[in-house]
Amino acid sequence: MSSTTLLLRGLFRPSRCSPFSRRTAQRLPHHTASSSLPPPPSHAFGLRRNASSSPNPSPSNLTTNSGNGNPHHGQPPSWLGHPLRVILTTIKFVAFAHLIWEYGISMAPASGPSMLPTFEVLGEWLLVSKLHRFGRGVTVGDVVAYNIPINDEVGVKRVLGLPGDYVLMETPDGMGGGNMIQVPQGHCWIVGDNLVASRDSRYFGPVPLALIRGKVIATVRPLSEFKWITNPLKKEDGPTED
Repeated sequence: MSSTTLLLRGLFRPSRCSPFSRRTAQRLPHHTASSSLPPPPSHAFGLRRNASSSPNPSPSNLTTNSGNGNPHHGQPPSWLGHPLRVILTTIKFVAFAHLIWEYGISMAPASGPSMLPTFEVLGEWLLVSKLHRFGRGVTVGDVVAYNIPINDEVGVKRVLGLPGDYVLMETPDGMGGGNMIQVPQGHCWIVGDNLVASRDSRYFGPVPLALIRGKVIATVRPLSEFKWITNPLKKEDGPTED
């Protein structure tokens, strides 16, 4: 073999113990096989990322997540959610108001001159306690609301006699002749404070206690006055003289 061929082989064959190769290997940085390779794609292992776990969620994802956080977001109140629920709520409210109005307290406007000067002809509202229905707890001198026995109206008069009491049937124009009458059981005798302009028991007789709707406890003038109605025949508590 010629010397030229040997020389070319020596140039192209790397030397195992060459000083140049050792120095070069020491200067080069050491990289592992795992760091030099790119990470495998997620679909290579059959994995799928959830849109909510994305490090940079889109505005649409933010809107969806915020809506899912509150399940009642944008929904009407529960008591308005169904027509049947609205109907039941209305029925309950009407029934409760009816109980208060019929068995608790009610209000009605006063009209007419029969109770002057206690009540004005117009402009006053009467507060009626229904706890005194049918005459319960009513005494002589109280003002009551009652169903007028000769018509379908509601009147307001003062109680002048209770069952067993004797009352005078005399009227301002002399009708009755000074006769006395005993109030029968289950009835009361009522008259108006303004005797001249009042149609009361002097005309239609004793009134059944079952027609008593309640006791007037106060008068109300809208935005101006509130006044309690007291019994003038009851003595007020106060210091007594020796």
